Amino acid sequence: MTRPARRTTRLLAPAAAVVGALGLVACGGSDDPQPPTSSSAASSSAQAGEETTPEMLDKPEQQQVDAATAKAALPTIEDMPDDGWGIDISTFSDEPITFDPAVCADVELASQEARSFDDEHRKVDEAARFSTPQSRGGLITATYVESFDAPFPTSILDAAGEHVTDCATYTWTKSGSTSTRHVKAISVPPLGDRSFGVRLWSDGTDSFTDRLYVRSGHNLITVMTLSKEDTYDGELMTKYASDILDKLKETP
Repeated sequence: MTRPARRTTRLLAPAAAVVGALGLVACGGSDDPQPPTSSSAASSSAQAGEETTPEMLDKPEQQQVDAATAKAALPTIEDMPDDGWGIDISTFSDEPITFDPAVCADVELASQEARSFDDEHRKVDEAARFSTPQSRGGLITATYVESFDAPFPTSILDAAGEHVTDCATYTWTKSGSTSTRHVKAISVPPLGDRSFGVRLWSDGTDSFTDRLYVRSGHNLITVMTLSKEDTYDGELMTKYASDILDKLKETP
């Protein structure tokens, strides 16, 4: 499975997601979902000569949180679906990633805009990763909570959804190693301010990486699973994302 490319990435398998047709726009509020205040929404409105309405971010789960709060919101090994899971010790390199076409970086939230926003505003990046041995399928479940000192731009998710179809197949290169990746949108429920889901896979592998992104104000929740199932089942991913949101809602 790949860790979100915006941070660092090790390729074990790919991911998935989309907007508009898929559900970015259909979000009722989550790191998946979105209220109307992305830079893209603001620019569209401005071009139309309309006044933009400031986004209301007054819920506890939309506020910037510290590392302890983010870590406490993540699932533990007791939350895994069955026995046989252990702490995943995968490591990730910081080598730059190249996408061809370059615009396909958007579908992995790895665009220049996303990287710059991370560098300038990310204050917290907590993760919980669990895996099973190869004898039990070599499955991986990883969850992340990132918190920023500014609202996470919905324009980054807009761009991801916009290019999912155009980037159904693209080339991914890191440390001199190149692979052909494929991506398709997966249906996700409205969570947080906005939610976005994608399925990724690479030529020559029998695994799929599913990603669910949930945007909640200053926070971005990511749930990733590595599986070998041809059919996407987002029930467990949705549960993890919802549980994280619920815990952030309890933040004083």
